[in-house]
Amino acid sequence: MSKLRLPLHEKVAYGLGNFMPTAVTATGGMAMYFYTDVAGLSAAFIGTLLLLVRVVDAVWDIWVGRRVDATRSRFGQARPYLLWFAPVLALALVLSFSVPPLEGAARTVYYVLAYVALWCAYSLIQIPFQSMMPMIAPDPDERLRLAGVNSLVQFVFVIGCSAGFPILKDVLSDGVPAQGFQLAAMLFAGLGLLFTWLCFAFVRERVPPMSGPRAALKADLRSLLASRAWRTGVLAQCVLGVLIGLPLSSGVYYFAVVMGQPQLIGPFMGLGGIGLVLGVIVSDQLTRRLCKKRVYVGAMLSGAVMLSAMLFGGADRLPLVFALALLSNLCLGISAPISYSMSGDIADDIERREGQRVVGTLVATINFASKVGSGLCSAIVGGVLSFTAYQAGVAAQAPMAQQGIVALMSVIPALMALGVAAVMAWGYPLGRAQLQQMNAELTQRRTAQAA
Repeated sequence: MSKLRLPLHEKVAYGLGNFMPTAVTATGGMAMYFYTDVAGLSAAFIGTLLLLVRVVDAVWDIWVGRRVDATRSRFGQARPYLLWFAPVLALALVLSFSVPPLEGAARTVYYVLAYVALWCAYSLIQIPFQSMMPMIAPDPDERLRLAGVNSLVQFVFVIGCSAGFPILKDVLSDGVPAQGFQLAAMLFAGLGLLFTWLCFAFVRERVPPMSGPRAALKADLRSLLASRAWRTGVLAQCVLGVLIGLPLSSGVYYFAVVMGQPQLIGPFMGLGGIGLVLGVIVSDQLTRRLCKKRVYVGAMLSGAVMLSAMLFGGADRLPLVFALALLSNLCLGISAPISYSMSGDIADDIERREGQRVVGTLVATINFASKVGSGLCSAIVGGVLSFTAYQAGVAAQAPMAQQGIVALMSVIPALMALGVAAVMAWGYPLGRAQLQQMNAELTQRRTAQAA
C-alpha cells in the first residue's frame, strides 16, 4: 500500500478541487474593499466581525471533521461532501458579493448572515477535500508529490482568481461596481462547481476507514493535544494565515493609495501567483534531496527578508516592488506543498502512537487555525486602517494612513514569516528519518489489519 504511485491524471483531478476554496480565499482579499467602499460598512466593524465569525466557526469545523471521520459510503469518507455541498458554496459566494436592496441595520444583518453561510459552506468542502490527501496517498513521499501537483494547480487558480477577479469586476461592472462584483462572483462560482465535481469523479480513496466504533470527541481531542506535531502545526498554520492574508487584503489599498495606480493590482497579484508556481517547482526539487522541515524553515526566513525589503518600495520604484512580490511569493510557494502534506503526516503520527485515525477532526482544527489567522489578518488590517485615520473612497490619504498601509505590506508580514520559521524550527518533530520509520510501522500494521 505505501509504495503505491498515483497516476498524474488523478493528481491533477485532485488539484481541481482547489478552485472553489481558492476562489473564496483569493477573493477574500477584495472582501474588505467591497464591504467598505461598495457596501458602505466601516472598516473597524468589518474587521472585528470577520474575526468573531471565524472564532464561532470553530464549533462548526469540529463538527464537520467528526462527520468526515464517521462517514461510511460507497463513495468513501470525504468524496461525498464534494458532490453534495459544492452547489451550496457556489450560492454562498455569489450572495457574499451582492448588494441587497436594503439599508442600515438590515443590510448589516444580511452581510453577517451571508458571511457566516459562506464560511460554513467553505468548511463543508475544504475539510473533506484536505482530509482526502492521506486517504489517497498513504506514503509520505508520494503524499508530498501529490501535494506538489496540488499546489501547482492551486496556484494557477490563485493567479486566475487573484488577478482575474479585480479585472473581471471592472470589465463586467458597466460603471456600477456592485454589479461587477456580483457577476464576477457568479462566474467564479460556476467554474468552481464544475471543477469540484470533476475532482469527485476522478479521485479515489485508498485507505479504508478503521473498523470498530468511533472514539468520543473528548478522546479525539485528547489524542490531538498529546501530539507535539499537532500543537506546532496549529500554531504555525494560524500565523501563516495572517502572513498569506496581509498582502491580499492590503494590496488593493497599497496600489490605490501609496502607488496611485489602482489598475496595477491585478498584474501585481498575477505576478505573485507566478512566483507561487515557481516556488512549487523549486520545492519539489529541494524536498527530493533535503529534509522538508529544513526546506520549510529556510523558505520562511528568506520570505521574511523579501517582505521587509518592501519598505524601500514606492511609486518611483515599481520594478523593485514587483520583483520583491515575485521573490516573496516564490518563498511562500516553496513552503506550500510541505504545509499541505503536514496534516497527513501528523495524522499518521497520531495513528502510530494512539492507534486511532482522526484525519477529519485533525484537518478541522488545522483549517480552523488558518481561519483564525485569516480573521486576525482582517482585524489587523481594519485596526491599522482605523488607527491611521484611513478615509474610505478618498484618493489622497494622510501620510500616517499611507505609512500604515506600507507596514501592512512589509514589516508586519515579515514578522509573521519569522514567527512561522521559529515555531517550525523548534517545535515540529517530524523530519525525514522520523517519517520513514513511521511509514514502515504503519504499513506493517495496516497490512496485518487487512489480513
